[in-house]
Amino acid sequence: MEHIGAILAGLVLLALQVLTYYFLIKNIKAMITCSKTINAKVGSVTEETKRYRDSKTDKVKYRYYYTVKFYYDYNGQTYETTRSYSDRCKYSTGYNATIKINPHNPKETWMSDEIKDLLAFVLSIPLYAFFDLLYIGIVF
Repeated sequence: MEHIGAILAGLVLLALQVLTYYFLIKNIKAMITCSKTINAKVGSVTEETKRYRDSKTDKVKYRYYYTVKFYYDYNGQTYETTRSYSDRCKYSTGYNATIKINPHNPKETWMSDEIKDLLAFVLSIPLYAFFDLLYIGIVF
């Protein structure tokens, strides 16, 4: 009964690790399978502003989120993919962008700006290893 908190913390850590590895593998798979480079056109950019109060300064601040729809043609068919960005968005409607698609499944896309997500997942692995060792040291 006394180890319930440690077990719950371990389960939360395990869930975070599984999710991280899932997204890491998914992103690497997309980067590898999306081998055909094509041009896409930005069809729309939707901006959403969220207002929040900074807990340190108590000032009202704003955070911006963007949803960008890209359209591209492949083998005579038009496809659409959507990406979300926070705080900054370099795309505007009508902008031409380069994307990579999976030639065997053209709905699957990958963009070079997703490399930062991949890097974040990779860099989290040593952090998880540290927490695993810490957890093992505390529980056992």
